[in-house]
Parts: sequence; C-alpha cells; structure tokens
Amino acid sequence: MSESTDDRPDPNLYEANAQHCASHSPRQTEEVKALIMRLNERLRKRDRRIKLLELALARTVLMHHVWASHLERKLDRSFLSDAGTQPKVDGRRSDSAYACADEHPAGGVVVHVPHLTRTLEALFDVMREHWTEWDPERPPKSSTVARAIDDKLGLKGQANGEASRSAQTFAAAIRPDSASESDGRHR
Repeated sequence: MSESTDDRPDPNLYEANAQHCASHSPRQTEEVKALIMRLNERLRKRDRRIKLLELALARTVLMHHVWASHLERKLDRSFLSDAGTQPKVDGRRSDSAYACADEHPAGGVVVHVPHLTRTLEALFDVMREHWTEWDPERPPKSSTVARAIDDKLGLKGQANGEASRSAQTFAAAIRPDSASESDGRHR
C-alpha cells in the first residue's frame, strides 16, 4: 500500500476495511446476539432469585409477627392463670378468682375481680390520677383525693365544706401503705 501525499486516505484502504467488516459482520452479529441472549437469561434468573428472596423475606416477617403475637397472648394467659395462685399477704395461697393481684410489668398491679362497678371504676380512675406518679416527699392531700372522689361519684360534700364521709373513707382506702407509714398514719 502506498501513502497518499495529499492528506486524503487511500481509497484502497476503505475498500479493504469494508471487505474485512463484511466478512466478519455475520459472525460478529451472531456472537453479539448470543451474548445478549446469555445476558438476558442471566438477568431473568437473577430477577427470579430476587422475587424468591422477597417472598421469603415477606414470609419471615409475617411469621415473626404471628409468633410475636402468639407469645404475647401466651404471656397474657400466664399472667391470668398465675394470678389465681398468687400468695396472699398472710402467706396462704389463693385459688379464688375474686380478688387476686400481681405485679404488672408496666409498674402497676393487675387486679382480677368478678365484676366492675361504677364506684370501683371511679376509684381506680382517681387512684391512677393521684397516686401513679406521686412524690414521697409531698404525697397528695387526702382532702384533695376525697374531693376528686366526690366529683367522680357525684357525691355531695359536707356542710362545713369538707368532702363527704364516704369519699374520705374511699380516699383512705386507696392511699398507699407506704404513704400512710411515712406520715405516721395508722389503720
């Protein structure tokens, strides 16, 4: 091959490249098509594996929730069944379902009674309101608790402005023993 002196490529070079491309074009086309098919097949397999992994993950999450719910129900049932056999204050065991109490994980007490009256519900509300987070140095005043009980139950206070005697009795009944001991009150 000879080089051209006028900065134009040799036309024979174009013809040689065209013949070379023409002879290799069908074979290269087939190779590229085969490569594309292999890549597409690998992509489909990977998509299937991803779908299977997503399905397995979804099943695992569902089973976790089912198992957690099952364990929570079982724990709740164990609290209920154990409450009937909690020891009483005097050391005897109670198999009665009427009034049993056990420590609740949230820091309170679970009480199992055969029914709940409007009065008991009001007393529990006042107890939660005044005694849930009380300062041992400054416990709620009995008169304040008794007036709250009067309000909840719709009881009428005494003529001298004090809370009703019933509310005072209820307030004393729901007062924590530790508060009564700390301020020197005796039963």
